[in-house]
Amino acid sequence: MDFSVITDSVATLLKNNLLIVVATTFLLIILLFRKPKLFFTIFFIALLLGTVLYVILAVSSTGVAEKQELIHKSTKDLPKE
Repeated sequence: MDFSVITDSVATLLKNNLLIVVATTFLLIILLFRKPKLFFTIFFIALLLGTVLYVILAVSSTGVAEKQELIHKSTKDLPKE
């Protein structure tokens, strides 16, 4: 799966659920001023999970391309009937 497909689907989800986005943003702004430690904890956990997801997607897409190339090479080397 391509990373741009995921970002497009997330953007579409956020556009379609504007009320949830506004409520979450408002809650995070309140947390930033009232409990900054909790806000930054949530922020860094989300950042860490996003980074891990990006790395997994990047590695898996590279693996899929390599697998397709190996399959193509192995079928090309088969004797013709």
